[in-house]
Amino acid sequence: MLRPGMTPCRAQSQPRLFKLALFCISCLLCAWVWADAGDIKVQKAEASFADNRIEIAARFDISLSNDLQEALKNGLSLAFVYEFQLTRPRMYSWYRQISDGFGPNAMLSYQLSYHSLSRQYRLHIGSFYRNFSNVNDALAALGIVRNWGILSDSNIARDRNPDFAGKVRLKLDRSRLPKTYQLTAFGHEEWQLESPWVDLVKVRTEDAVSNE
Repeated sequence: MLRPGMTPCRAQSQPRLFKLALFCISCLLCAWVWADAGDIKVQKAEASFADNRIEIAARFDISLSNDLQEALKNGLSLAFVYEFQLTRPRMYSWYRQISDGFGPNAMLSYQLSYHSLSRQYRLHIGSFYRNFSNVNDALAALGIVRNWGILSDSNIARDRNPDFAGKVRLKLDRSRLPKTYQLTAFGHEEWQLESPWVDLVKVRTEDAVSNE
């Protein structure tokens, strides 16, 4: 027999079980949304001095959200861009920021598309392209850049300035999407696909070659 003020154990446990179930469902939903969001993660980003220029070698892991994969399969071409920003020497980097309109100091563009007739993915860089049988192989190739020359014929490159520093990132170029898709992309996290800026690690030219 219950005394006044006492509550049955079963009645007490039900709200706790309900809260626990809600928590588990929320965790599963968050994990599902996170897995579907797509991501770009940096694996390495290096810079080395070469003949009157600086060369960048970088590797990124890229995953596409379900929405982006579906849009790609339906004929939408996805433009990706590597961006470089000079950070030192500071005076010259400020000058370059002003002269470049406060945008990246160098860019390298790729375009990924799917061809339904051949069932192949095509990765363009300029007038050159490569075909891939699946999207994972295409994304793996997209995420690797070698011998990207920047700051050609600059004093920094010619003098091999030890104060040189910069950062790089890779992102989906939403400005090159068709207007209808630009509206779709606005405010939707799954279309905000970009890596964070990452500082370049300076390596010797021979080390850069051996690491490829």
